Amino acid sequence: MVNEISKGLKILFIIEVIVSYLFGIIYFGFTEAYIDIVGWPYYDPIAGRVLGISLLTYGTCSLIAFIRKDWNTAKIVIELQIIWHILLLGVQITGAIIFNLWDVIWFLIAILFPFLVAFLYFYITEPKRIG
Repeated sequence: MVNEISKGLKILFIIEVIVSYLFGIIYFGFTEAYIDIVGWPYYDPIAGRVLGISLLTYGTCSLIAFIRKDWNTAKIVIELQIIWHILLLGVQITGAIIFNLWDVIWFLIAILFPFLVAFLYFYITEPKRIG
């Protein structure tokens, strides 16, 4: 296939699917348990479940891009992922600053930031590779 994505990008999509599905299932199906385990100071089961559904949706988008393997599909998914990660990191960092929640938020930032960097990397390099 002429516009087939690289092996590295395929691997990134699979990792994104696994992480998104893992946290999506936890947030959607086990909101209360998650809140207890991490010591989240606020209890809003609806917001937790909405986040879970969002993560399952983003993971599914990455799965579709992985299955289709073409750059045109992957590019749209990568743009979505970049926007998602920037906005989510912004909210997490702002919340950590305002509400002094660093002890809870650092873990999420440690997961989100590498994904943002990886998606940015492939967004810049993949078109050059494909030509």
